[in-house]
Amino acid sequence: MEKNKLSEWWNINGNYKILHKINPLRLQFILNNFDKPIKKKHVLDIGCGGGLISESLAKTNAQVTGIDENIYNIKEAKEHAKINSLKITYKNQSLDSFFKKNKKKFDLILCLEVLEHVDNVEKTIEKISKLMNPDGTLILSTINRNLKSLIFAKIFGEYVLNWIPIGTHQFEKFLKPKEITELLKSKKLKIKKIKGMEFNPISNKWLLSDNTNINYFIVGKK
Repeated sequence: MEKNKLSEWWNINGNYKILHKINPLRLQFILNNFDKPIKKKHVLDIGCGGGLISESLAKTNAQVTGIDENIYNIKEAKEHAKINSLKITYKNQSLDSFFKKNKKKFDLILCLEVLEHVDNVEKTIEKISKLMNPDGTLILSTINRNLKSLIFAKIFGEYVLNWIPIGTHQFEKFLKPKEITELLKSKKLKIKKIKGMEFNPISNKWLLSDNTNINYFIVGKK
C-alpha cells in the first residue's frame, strides 16, 4: 500500500492527473503575478502534496519550502526531488504546527487547492498573513460554491469524468470569491487580482478566464 501511495503523485494518469494538467497554468499564473524576479526568493507551498508546483518553482531557482501533513505526500516529494537533484525543504507538518515552530517569513506563499479542505478558513488565512514578509504576496486557488460548481467540480469531476477520487470534495466547504476577499481584507491584505480558470475540451488544456464560477485564483498583497 505504501509503495502504491509513493508512486501515485507523479503518475500523470493517476489520481492526480488533473493537477498535472493544471500545473503549467498554475506556474504561468504565479510567475506573472509575483511582481519581482523569483530567483532566490523564499516561497512557502502550503499543502504541497507530492511537490508538483514546488518542483516547478525550484527549477526557477526559488528557495522553496513545502509543507504537508500527509507523510506519504512528503516522502514522495522528497524522493522525487532527490531523483531530479532539486533542493527543496519539505516538512511533514500541518500549517498550525509549522506556524508554531517556524521563524522565517516568506516572499511568496502558495495555497493552491487547499482552502476547500480546511475546517477554519479564517484562522488559516490569519496564519498565512503572519508568515508573509512586509511586501509579501499570497496566491491561492480554490473552488466557488454554487450550482455550477456542484455539478461540474463535484458530481462530474468525481463521479463522471473520474478526474479525482470520489469523496475528495465537500460542497459545503467550497468558497465564494467574496468570502475570501473579505477575509483577506480583514487581515490587512490587498486584493490584486481575481481570475478564473476553465478546462477547454478542444485543446485539452486549462486556460485562464474571467469566469470564476468554478475554479479561480486570488492574488493578495501585504
